[in-house]
Amino acid sequence: MKFIITIDTEGDNQWDHGRDLTVENIKYIPRFQELCQKYGISPVYLVTSEICNDALARELFTGYIKKGEAEIGAHLHSWTTPPFFDHDGFRENDPDHAFASELPYDLLNQKLSVLTRSIEDSFGKRPTSFRSGRYGFNEDVAKALVENGYLVDSSVTPYVSWKEQTGIPGGHGGPDFIGYRPTPFRYSLPNGSLLEIPITIMPTRFPLTINHNLAVNYFKHVNKSIILRAVRKLLYSNQPVWLRPVPGSDIGLLTELLNAAQRKHLPFIIMMFHSSELMPGCSKYRPDEASVEELYVLLEEFYKLLSDRDITSLTLSEAAQNHNL
Repeated sequence: MKFIITIDTEGDNQWDHGRDLTVENIKYIPRFQELCQKYGISPVYLVTSEICNDALARELFTGYIKKGEAEIGAHLHSWTTPPFFDHDGFRENDPDHAFASELPYDLLNQKLSVLTRSIEDSFGKRPTSFRSGRYGFNEDVAKALVENGYLVDSSVTPYVSWKEQTGIPGGHGGPDFIGYRPTPFRYSLPNGSLLEIPITIMPTRFPLTINHNLAVNYFKHVNKSIILRAVRKLLYSNQPVWLRPVPGSDIGLLTELLNAAQRKHLPFIIMMFHSSELMPGCSKYRPDEASVEELYVLLEEFYKLLSDRDITSLTLSEAAQNHNL
């Protein structure tokens, strides 16, 4: 098993519609990078369009890439990546944040091409790894990624559905990944193939751990059943567990998840969070300095746990290049 850490690296105020996006959280990247280097971990910074325009980001990430200390991948926010159109859901910084999986294919491909070129121009290396904003992913996105030279995606969120989340007005909303497993798989497409390494999200409690179909049925129906909602409240309030260091997670819960992943013999585990979580007050998850310190304590505890189990790190693109599937 190998460990991959991915940071959705984006503006400070993605949900403040109509305001210019700021990227002050980039100033807080070096401390995180130093912690990763202490444990021999190479982070994957999945960057949005606005990050490409920031001088400090260009300086930091170009340096990390040259030293082989990190990977730069792409993170498509359709509302900040041109081209834009004067229609609801298609304007720059539009109040309706369109899922990439809702976009007409030609527009999706144009946005992805613009983002890819911007990353290459800003950081000196063409990205080959990707995560879609709001996890908006489907086969069309996979096809566009292959067309633009990408090797690997990590947008799938097993056991989680985004169908109730709205994007383009009148659109079909987000994707449904409830039926997906946390294991890698490959999209075989007419124009090539793309490796998918889902974010590590799994049930960790019996009996959800013993049978995939049982878990799928539970997560598919839990919000519709009074009985299942009562069971969730009593036994499964934190299920499925994300490999994500948010409030409510602690080293015990992350250890539980790591144990479940090892029992399933997953070749990779993927942790994710947002760059805004490194800056006090920039994310709802980390409202002050004390909460950011809690994040660093949890990250270091988890890194030590990985070290104790001889689980080493690699990047998304390294995984794609070395994984035969």
